Parts: sequence; structure tokens; C-alpha cells
Amino acid sequence: MNQRRSLSAGPATVVSLLTLAAIAGCRTASPSRPSVRQTEWAPAAGINGVRLETEHYDLKITATDPLLRQILPAFLETTFAEYRRLLPPPEGRPGKCDVYLFANREQWAAFTRRFVPQRAHVYLYIKAGGYVEPRTAAAVVWDIGRDSTLTLLAHEGFHQYLAKYFPEPVVPWLNEGLATQWEAFDLKAGNPVFTPQRNYHRRNSLREALAGPQAWIPLPKLLAMDAGQAVVQAGQPTRGYYAQVWSLVLFLREGGFREYTRSFDRLLADVGSERLRTNVRAYQAASPTTADAGYGQMIFRHYITEDLDLFERQYRDFCEKLVR
Repeated sequence: MNQRRSLSAGPATVVSLLTLAAIAGCRTASPSRPSVRQTEWAPAAGINGVRLETEHYDLKITATDPLLRQILPAFLETTFAEYRRLLPPPEGRPGKCDVYLFANREQWAAFTRRFVPQRAHVYLYIKAGGYVEPRTAAAVVWDIGRDSTLTLLAHEGFHQYLAKYFPEPVVPWLNEGLATQWEAFDLKAGNPVFTPQRNYHRRNSLREALAGPQAWIPLPKLLAMDAGQAVVQAGQPTRGYYAQVWSLVLFLREGGFREYTRSFDRLLADVGSERLRTNVRAYQAASPTTADAGYGQMIFRHYITEDLDLFERQYRDFCEKLVR
């Protein structure tokens, strides 16, 4: 989740790091070994780590897992290439993405108190994962196990990418829905091969949402929700929110309705730009009856469809088939 906590509904299921075979048809960038500049890094007295600098990342690491350290540069650079393929960044926003990866929560908490003293009291509620700090777009996390840490960095990395390269905020359902697309992957020579449909953790939570009498979040409410509203509710509400925004974006991209896919591509082309805000203002002025719909729903109505009832029936049918 952007800014507040990470993997609030638990880490997605990923295939072991020993998996070498890519799945046909899955999204991946061409495997490569990025150039890495390595130096020492000591965030505090008695705590030693390494600094790994690549083309797009400045990694500061005290996590001691040698394989994780070895994999991270190629993993993150490949992931960055996938973010950029989906959403090419605007011109004129240079600078590397700062990632801090600590060995444990104690180191992470001590650094957080120094790094963002005015917001540390909020971040220290986090029990597993980390955060993306909005002012600097820095990702500050700790090692929660190799597979889960990579899943965390892929999810939070997308939030970081948006915060770093796009000047306009992205509406929650789209921001979180896109971030969940990077949670499931196989590794091929250290490079992630993303498999969003095989996100079994989200799929299981989606099955729970479909089965429970009050668990399914109606589309208008889902479009209006902030991720924080889901996180403050323990259990299924949180899991259901992330599962539904994951499957919503999956449906828009791969649901088999060409009109929705084309409309979603048009939305992605405007993400993070003033153009999107201008278009929505114009739509709102021309559709006064939707004035109380909220910004998230307004974007959906303008770019995707105004017929929310029909869309939700089609979307829910997609979800039913997805969990079988």
C-alpha cells in the first residue's frame, strides 16, 4: 500500500527462487545483468551494509541474505523496465529511486525515526514490510523473507515509480490495482517474469469475497475507497479490497472486452498528468448528475464506462471464472 504500510493483506504467493523456467506468454523484460557500483554503507554506529548503485536505483542495504543482495539489482532494473513499459515517464524528471533495505525491524525503526521524524509515529504501526515516503519517494523496508521481500519491493516499487516520475497523484483503485499486478512472478536467472493471473494469494481472497454474503465491495464503493479505509479493518475487508482492485485491473487488461481494454489504455496514457484532471473536470461539468460520485468514480465513468451496473455484472462474472 502506498505510504501507509506494505502487503497489508499478506505477501502474494510467488514461486521459489530456484525456478528457472519462464512461463510462456508472461510479461518480462529481456534478461540482463545491470552495471552495479558497490561501496560500503553504514547507517549507524555498529551497523554495516552495502550501497549498490544501478542505472535507476540507489540501494542501501543492511540485509545479510547474500542471494537477495545478488539478485536485487537485476530484479529491480527489470521491474523498472516493466513499469516504464506500462507507463512511460514524462520528460525532465531525472534521479534515481532510493531504496533502503534493512536486516530487521529494529534497524528499520531506528532509521525511520531519524529519516522522517514528523511521520515516524504513523510508520511505526507497520508490523511487516515498509513504506514509500511521499516527499522523497524513498522506499524504506526491511527483510521479511526472501520471496516476500521481493514481492514487497515489486509492489512498493510501483508506488515509488509513480511518486518519483509522475507529478499528479493517481486515484487509489488504480494505484493499488496496478501495484498488485507485480506481486506474482517466477525468476529466470534472477530476472522476474511477472504472472499477474497466478497471484494465488489475491485469488484466494477474491474467492472469499465472492462467497461471503457481505464481503463483496460494490463497484461504486470500491472506486471511491482509499486503501487506508480498507487497512483499518482487519481480516477480510482488507484482503477483499486488494483482491478486488487486483482483479479489476486484470479484467480491464485481459478480460476479453476490447472496448474496456482500449478505454483502459487511454486512461493509462493520461495517468499522472494534468490532462487527466482537465478531462475529468470537463466530464464533470457536462454531467452534473454525477457530481457526488467522487473523483475515483468520475475517472472510471469518463474513461471506462458510465454503465456501472452492466460493467459490474461482467466484472463479477470474470471473477467467478478466475477463482474456479
